[in-house]
Amino acid sequence: MITITLLNILYTHKKELLIMTNKFAIMGCGGMGFRHLLGYMEYLNYDHDLELVAVVDPNKESSKYLSDHFLNNTGKKINSFNTLDELNQSNLSLDSVDITSTNDTHHQISIDAMKLGLDVMCEKPVALDISLANKVLNYKKKSRRHFALFENFRRDPINRLTKYIVDSKEFGEPLYATDFESSYSFGRVMHGTGWRAKKEKGGGIVLDAGIHNADLLIYFLGSINSVTGSSKILLPERSLISMEESDHNLKSFYKHRVEEYKNNKVIQDSVDTIFSTIEFNSGAIASVIISDAIPNLSVNESWIYGSKLSLLRTKSRSGQPIKLIKEGLEITGEKVLEEFPEFKLDYWTQNIFGDFIDGGYSYDFSEYDRKVIAIEYLDFIKSKFSQEEPEVGIIEGINSLSLAYAFIESGYLSKKIKFDEFINSEELNYFKNFRNQN
Repeated sequence: MITITLLNILYTHKKELLIMTNKFAIMGCGGMGFRHLLGYMEYLNYDHDLELVAVVDPNKESSKYLSDHFLNNTGKKINSFNTLDELNQSNLSLDSVDITSTNDTHHQISIDAMKLGLDVMCEKPVALDISLANKVLNYKKKSRRHFALFENFRRDPINRLTKYIVDSKEFGEPLYATDFESSYSFGRVMHGTGWRAKKEKGGGIVLDAGIHNADLLIYFLGSINSVTGSSKILLPERSLISMEESDHNLKSFYKHRVEEYKNNKVIQDSVDTIFSTIEFNSGAIASVIISDAIPNLSVNESWIYGSKLSLLRTKSRSGQPIKLIKEGLEITGEKVLEEFPEFKLDYWTQNIFGDFIDGGYSYDFSEYDRKVIAIEYLDFIKSKFSQEEPEVGIIEGINSLSLAYAFIESGYLSKKIKFDEFINSEELNYFKNFRNQN
């Protein structure tokens, strides 16, 4: 059986005695698991409280790819297992798991891990649907385990600056926001991964990518009153080609993964397009478009309009500087920082990203990606050691998951979604009809 190290015992009883590393395993060795591995290797440049000791995946080729990469780059050999149960039957000392498997498995692995006395890091979303996410929350409260959700867009230092500005008196009252993200897929499955076409796997751009949009909208503008809109499947049949073939910017992360869908055509039953309006409790309004299915509609533009300033957000993890409009004049680059001289990044973000250069950063995507993941590892372990909640936990995960599904469900039912009620939903109609048919 897994040996729970002294660290967990000390953590529960006497935080001042914490002196050991926290041993963890990555659960899921596909593209996201590999990205987490790279993020962990970046983390090791700054801290050593977390120690990776195992990778877990039913596809041995995938777990071998990660363990070999780690060995070749660090000189350290780590164990490989097929399942959490197999890991549990070993004599390996373990404190935590990092869940990077497909979306539909997150809730069960989280609960199973907490039942074993393990803490949890989990890639978004926290669960496939809202009711399952609430079950994870209830078990977390019962078990008193530490749980951090990896939602990395808000960790981007550009988004930290955006949050600071929107909250400032100089910005005034937030009135209206737009969040438009549409890039035509040419009929291809998102990221060349078949499960991302399937609602029962938690796929589709609106959930799998739109949950990032949801988290940022809540992060910037606060709690939500209601959501209305339209949701559709515009491309019900997709072609499945690899990232290598499509020359996707994520191809270096996913080239080793084992594809479970063998046909080159996949039926898309997850919503691929939404047009939504959000009413925030503050009184602010937001208009949202998310789609990968509208030919020739290519847009990635997000504004937040305040009573004194307007702010053009930039694509997360791009390093591009934001733009302000003040009294009709544009403010860009270093001038933005000059407008807010008291702004400072937190200690770890500053150390990992360094100073802004002309209001932004010039890292390529792979470096940017591993840096924000490194920050997520730091948040998990430092909040655990200080016995505080991480910045993003299950509650924040339920909020972003609920907003992503509110985009879908409001259109599915053609009705306004009251958010406070929706976050406690037992079953979504979006899933109910599908499950009845199957």
